[in-house]
Amino acid sequence: MSRPVRKPGRDPGASAAVAGWAVTLLATAGVVWAVVTADAEWHRALAGAWAAAVVLLIARVLILTRRLSAERAHRAREAGVATARGTEVAHLAAVRVPAIAERLHTGQRLEGVPGPVASPEETGEEFARALDSVVVALGSDAAVHRERTLRDSVQAAFESVARTMHVMATVQQQVLDDVERSIEDPRLMADVMKADHAASQMTRKAQTLLVMCGIWPARRETRPVSLYDCVRGAQSRIVEFGRIEVHGGQTLYAVPPAVEGLMHSVAELLENATVFSPSSSPVVVNVREVGAGAVIEIDDAGLGMPSDVLHQALRQLRDDLDLTRLGAVPRLGLACVGRWSRELGFNVELGGASAYGGTRAVMFVPFQLLTEPLPRPVAHRRPATEPAEHVGPVVSLAGVHDDAPVPAGHTDDAAEPAGAPAPTTASLPRRRSRRGAARAATAARNSVPDPLPGAAPAEPWTPEAARASITSVVAGTLSGRAAVDADGGTEPAPPHSGQSLPSIPHEHAGGRP
Repeated sequence: MSRPVRKPGRDPGASAAVAGWAVTLLATAGVVWAVVTADAEWHRALAGAWAAAVVLLIARVLILTRRLSAERAHRAREAGVATARGTEVAHLAAVRVPAIAERLHTGQRLEGVPGPVASPEETGEEFARALDSVVVALGSDAAVHRERTLRDSVQAAFESVARTMHVMATVQQQVLDDVERSIEDPRLMADVMKADHAASQMTRKAQTLLVMCGIWPARRETRPVSLYDCVRGAQSRIVEFGRIEVHGGQTLYAVPPAVEGLMHSVAELLENATVFSPSSSPVVVNVREVGAGAVIEIDDAGLGMPSDVLHQALRQLRDDLDLTRLGAVPRLGLACVGRWSRELGFNVELGGASAYGGTRAVMFVPFQLLTEPLPRPVAHRRPATEPAEHVGPVVSLAGVHDDAPVPAGHTDDAAEPAGAPAPTTASLPRRRSRRGAARAATAARNSVPDPLPGAAPAEPWTPEAARASITSVVAGTLSGRAAVDADGGTEPAPPHSGQSLPSIPHEHAGGRP
């Protein structure tokens, strides 16, 4: 921006000095005239008066001249300062601010940004400090904005990856659940169960990322779940699930909205306990009731935690840290547990020495997250015409003979039409069709039996219930075949390739650790 140019003209200070000197000369001339024309007495008096007046006038003129010179120097100095400040502001807008923006955009430091072109003496100390504060504030605001943008970008990227992982793992688990229902080969079942277990771990990792991004998993439970089952469900989500020993908690029930958070948090704590302890040592979990709620104590046999590591772990549990503040190699488990604890209202403490020399993690579950179990639902009754022998799964049909007597109520719809007269007790035994018996046995095996009076209610269908124990599946099928072979009078033999075992529904396969 151009500045107005001062037009050349007379300097008011110089005009005043000329006028002062003119008055002094006139006064001196008057004194000389008075001395020449006056007599002796009057001459001396008048000369003294005029001399004093001339001295005063000369002093006044000198003072006025000095003042005018000082004002002129001050105006010149102010003009120089204004010029320097204008130049500095123009340099800030044209050079320094673009340089700061460029370096912040490329992620460079601000040390190499061009400095001011004028010294503080030229522009003034206060003005120089004001410009420096503007530069610092500009850099700070831009850095904060850049950091916020970077944090949002990182969180959005993690959220996208976590959602994709979660969807893929969920689809994989559903496919594996369908495959498990149709597999009869125990060795193939074991491999499928291993793949299903790996998919459950990937689901947990994806849920951890989603929780760190502020996205909470959907609630899957609609009924209260015991803390024992919560720990067992968490056990099924870690790699070394066989090392976990669970004691207590069968009579303490968590409210449905808190089940997933408790299960996920316990899984992360169990994962830490198994990773930082010898693979041959157990991890013991004790669930018990206390005055204000319940506690879940997890003891491992590791080496404990040093003070600096313990401080970092407690910081991750208590502080609301995002993904960009977890360090170069972030461990998301404890940070995820901390977010769940703040969301649901439970508490987790670390650092207590366990009975095995390792670390004890204590999760306190307040009464607000506990409830009473719901009453057992009324069981659906089958028609009275169906015999009681149908209740219970049929393990195998390998030992059933064609001429074996058929229990009362069993009819072969394919071999005997409806309305045919029933045979009398004196009639000869009739042969039954193997195909009809096989169909009836298959229907009984695939059906879910009614719960007996006083029995515990069936657990809701969940991926954890579908992923039954490999050992239970294999042991159950082999024991069923051994029992059938013993009834047929033959020695039990291990299955060979090409020989299939009867399928066992997951509902009867036992809980998965």
